[in-house]
Amino acid sequence: MQDIRVQIEEMRGHMASSGTQPRIEQRNVLTAVVGNTPAVVTETLWALDQHRAIRVDEIRIITTAVGRDSIARYLLGPDGHFAKYCHDYGLAAGRIAFSAQNLYVIADNQGKELQDIRNSDDNQAAADQIFALIQGWASRKEERLLCSVAGGRKTLGIYLAMAMMLCGRPDDAVYHVLVAPEFEAGVPDFFYPPSLESAYQRRAGVDEAGRPVFKPISSGDAQVDLADIPFPRLRDALGGDLPFELGLTQAIAHSRLLLSYIQSPPPLTVDLHNRTVTVGEFTFALSRQLLAVYLFFLEYCNGGDWLPVAELYPRRSLLSELERRIDRLRLGEAEAYTWDKLRDPEEFRSRVGPCISKVNGKIRTALGANRLAARYQIATGGSYGVNGIEFHIVDYAKDPSKNNLEQ
Repeated sequence: MQDIRVQIEEMRGHMASSGTQPRIEQRNVLTAVVGNTPAVVTETLWALDQHRAIRVDEIRIITTAVGRDSIARYLLGPDGHFAKYCHDYGLAAGRIAFSAQNLYVIADNQGKELQDIRNSDDNQAAADQIFALIQGWASRKEERLLCSVAGGRKTLGIYLAMAMMLCGRPDDAVYHVLVAPEFEAGVPDFFYPPSLESAYQRRAGVDEAGRPVFKPISSGDAQVDLADIPFPRLRDALGGDLPFELGLTQAIAHSRLLLSYIQSPPPLTVDLHNRTVTVGEFTFALSRQLLAVYLFFLEYCNGGDWLPVAELYPRRSLLSELERRIDRLRLGEAEAYTWDKLRDPEEFRSRVGPCISKVNGKIRTALGANRLAARYQIATGGSYGVNGIEFHIVDYAKDPSKNNLEQ
C-alpha cells in the first residue's frame, strides 16, 4: 500500500496544477473514519443506498493499521460483508469502487503506519492527514463527499468533521449512523439489515457460571438510520480554498486570520530590500522583476485607475526604473532592463502577462485561492489594475512610510 504521505503530496500537486474542468456528473463518495468497528461502513452504505436512495459510487476509509486489518478481515474479499451486501441488494461486482486501494492508513512523522492513536503526536498526525485527504478530495469537482463520523476513535470523527467545516462544499454532507443498541453492541455478526428478514443471536449477559447467554433477535427489529450533522462551511465564507500545505491546526488559525482580514483588510507592506510582500501576518517573496511589476500596479493602477495595455505600454520605462531602484539596494544597477527593449504593446503584453500570472500565483500560494487573495491580486481583462489597496514601502526612500516614487 502506498505511503499516505506520498498520496497526499500527489493530491496537492494535482490541486496546484488543475485548471477549469468541464462539468461532469458528480460521483458520490462515501468517506468514513473507521477503527475496530468496520460494520459502520456497510451500515452507512445501507442507510444511504436503501433508506435515502443515494447512489454510492465509491467508498474511502481513513483508518489505522489495526482498523485496516479489521476491514480486510470482515469487509473485503469474496466472502466479506461488502460483497455480501452487493449480492444481497443486486449490485454488480465493481459497481461501487471499494478495495484495499481505498484504505488510507494514518502514519507517523517517519511514515510508519500507526497501529492506534496512543499519544499527542499520533493525534496530531491523524488530524493533519485527515485534513490533507479531505482538502484534496474536496478539490475534485466531479466528486461529492458523503462523510460518516461514526467509526474510529472519537477524535478521528471530530477531525473529519472539522476538516469538512474548512473544506466542505454546499453538496457535501456529514452523517452519523444510528443503530439500535441491541444490534450495535450485542450482535457481532450484524453488518447491515439484509434484504430478507434473518435471525441473529444477541448477547444477553452471562449465566450463573459466567457463560455468555444469547437470545434470538430478528433483523426486522434492526433500526439503522442516518443523522444529518449540520456544519458551517467556512470555505463559502472565505470564498475559496486554504493553502495546500497547512496542517489542521495551522489551517484553523489561518482561516481565522483570513476571516478577520476579509472583514478588515490589512494594509500591504512592500519590502524592497528583502523583496517581500506582507499582508497582515502573511509574507511571501517575489523576484526583482515580479516585485517591480506588482509595485507598478500598486503605484499607477490602484483603485479606479486601471489601464489597458495600449496605455500601459508608454509607461514601461517606469518598470525599468522600479527594477533599477530595487537593484540599487542589493546588487547595483544592471546595464539594461527588459522593459526598455519592448517595441510595441503586444510585446509588452506578452512580457507583462506571465509576470502578472506569477505574482497572482504567489499571492494564492500564501493566502489560498480565496476572497482575500482575490483582493490583493492584479486584475486582468480589458484593463489592468488592483482593487484600491492601501500599501506601504519599506527601504525604498529615506522615509519608510512613503508610498510613492517621488524622492
